[in-house]
Amino acid sequence: MDFTDFDKLKLKVYDNWDLFLHVNQYPYIGRAYAWAKRDNATVISDMNNLERDELFDKIIPEWEKAVKKLFKHDTTNIACLGNTARHLHWHFIPRYNSPRTFRGVEFNDPNPNGNYAPYPKKDLDLSLIFDIKENIADRLKIDYK
Repeated sequence: MDFTDFDKLKLKVYDNWDLFLHVNQYPYIGRAYAWAKRDNATVISDMNNLERDELFDKIIPEWEKAVKKLFKHDTTNIACLGNTARHLHWHFIPRYNSPRTFRGVEFNDPNPNGNYAPYPKKDLDLSLIFDIKENIADRLKIDYK
């Protein structure tokens, strides 16, 4: 999928981070990432205390609660890689021991007890992606006003 308007996938704005739905939702429905707002934050060692505290004390727990409520994931992988996007960001990958179905599409984690990558790619309709985004964003609003 060639999608470049990432602002349309923004789930929530925080003081130091923006939380986005990852455009590749298959096979990990609810997959997201937090993107540091500071332009000069490029690697994990650039993360300051305010960013760290907000990420681990607020963003990750809020995202986990929303995805758990909506899709009942079994566990989470969290990764800070920096391989393709040279900017400080963290990936949140919900993992599933059994398939989940959303709007008639089955999401099947191919290796629930192993590394999340590599994984099979599947182009999903943008309306489905936006439905996932809206469900998570709404859940974040309900639980964390």
